[in-house]
Amino acid sequence: MEGWRAAVVALAALSLAACTTPVPGVPDAEVVRPSLTPTVDRLPQAGQCTDTGLEVLDCATEHEAEVTEVGVLDGLGADYPGDRDLRRAALPACRAALTAYLGSADHDATRLQAHAWWPSRDGWARGDRWRVCAVVELKPDGSRVRRKAGAKDLLKAAGFGTVQLCATASPGEAKDAGITTCDQPHRAEAVPGVLTLGDPRDPAPALEQVNARAAEHCARAVRNYVGADREDVFASWRAFGSQAWSEGWTSAVCYAEATRPFSGRLWGLGRNPLPA
Repeated sequence: MEGWRAAVVALAALSLAACTTPVPGVPDAEVVRPSLTPTVDRLPQAGQCTDTGLEVLDCATEHEAEVTEVGVLDGLGADYPGDRDLRRAALPACRAALTAYLGSADHDATRLQAHAWWPSRDGWARGDRWRVCAVVELKPDGSRVRRKAGAKDLLKAAGFGTVQLCATASPGEAKDAGITTCDQPHRAEAVPGVLTLGDPRDPAPALEQVNARAAEHCARAVRNYVGADREDVFASWRAFGSQAWSEGWTSAVCYAEATRPFSGRLWGLGRNPLPA
């Protein structure tokens, strides 16, 4: 146990910058404002699928997004808000809807992310205040996967491993962790047990507070994931920046990180040799 904790503490000292580096593609790539806005009665509903627009598609065919919730934007004035205000109004609710729809808050450890639509300026002028929340799956390059299966309750079942985040570089040390799919050689695997650090309406915590909370939590999460304490596998973590915090990204993602790249998985490895 002492060796494990020492590894975590040493890593925390190296990862202060990385701990607040936004994960590439989040959340800037996850907002769409159509130039021509549909009326409320023409919006897709929760459980329906769509592509880059808001036209309803059969979820059994290829699609890019699956609607998790349709709601209302509250607390904004009559004039069309700026992007930052719209994001703060829509994205925390869409992330909460994502948790409920997938059945777990561990989506930040996966390639599944919250996506938001809201009215364009012309729709706002006629009184539209809707928001449409959806789940999308991203490829390592940030483009969207065209799924043929539904995502409802995916993380409540055994679906975590099918969308799990893996990294080719050290999540604790590298600014860009090099997100990849877990069937490719990698250095680290995001693990279940995403740590919630607070409410987006509260001030973002200081780096020292994030690291202090994440060190113990992630050590435990990684130990449970691997099944044993090991000298060649340790806990690291990544959190989001202060701007993302106000938009609902208020978590730290734990990684099981190995001392060298490998193929295969660390889940349930126990004391068996590290995969080649």
